[in-house]
Amino acid sequence: MSEFVKLYDITKEMAQLLEAPPGQEEERDEFIERLTELLDERGKLLSSFQREPADEEEKLLKHIIALQEKMKPKLEAELNSVKRDLAELKKKKETSRRYENPYSHTPIDGAFIDKKK
Repeated sequence: MSEFVKLYDITKEMAQLLEAPPGQEEERDEFIERLTELLDERGKLLSSFQREPADEEEKLLKHIIALQEKMKPKLEAELNSVKRDLAELKKKKETSRRYENPYSHTPIDGAFIDKKK
């Protein structure tokens, strides 16, 4: 099997995966894990190309590019979703930590120092 065909198969699988993102948390973790695996495979495959594509492979590359352009906004949306989730998690941890020990992290806005003797 040609590297270009493998690349097309991986890209097609990614596109299908992105068409119906999961809703539940457990499914979402599996979705992100599978998407990461596919991206890694695809990256390794892209870095291993050493020859110019033939005519048939050139047509396949055009299909791959079209799929990539279709997937790009969905990948960015998924990335933003993960970033948002991480920010929320960080905020929750900080809030939780402040409730557990409210005096550990006191803000230093300013201090009054009495110089009278």
